[in-house]
Amino acid sequence: MSVYLPAGLLLLAASHTNVAKGVFEFQLTCPGRATMTVSRVYYGLTTLLWPEHQFQIAAGKTFSRLDNGDRVSVTLFRNGDQMMVDDRTGETFFSYAGSNKVIPCQRSANRAIQIVTLPSWHPASDRHS
Repeated sequence: MSVYLPAGLLLLAASHTNVAKGVFEFQLTCPGRATMTVSRVYYGLTTLLWPEHQFQIAAGKTFSRLDNGDRVSVTLFRNGDQMMVDDRTGETFFSYAGSNKVIPCQRSANRAIQIVTLPSWHPASDRHS
């Protein structure tokens, strides 16, 4: 999958911190949609939530390169939305399902989130451990 960004596209600065191999979330504000919350957790799972109970998931990400050589991570959500992040600068872009338009977004800093570990269930004994 290739990502094409027009040569004259004004890139908005984005706040981006590294949460190495952690579990984190950030807010993403893009024209055309209410502010979204993106959560990245273990095993490549990414969730996307925005007001009025809209929720999407994505598994894994693919990679592409810009004309200047920067690597871009592309996350494809189940509804067809795509989120693109310049791995060097942290600049984040979005393409809504059904559109070929790539729009720049403003991104908050990453924030670590807590993981809830649920107990395993054993159906034979009908008890938790």
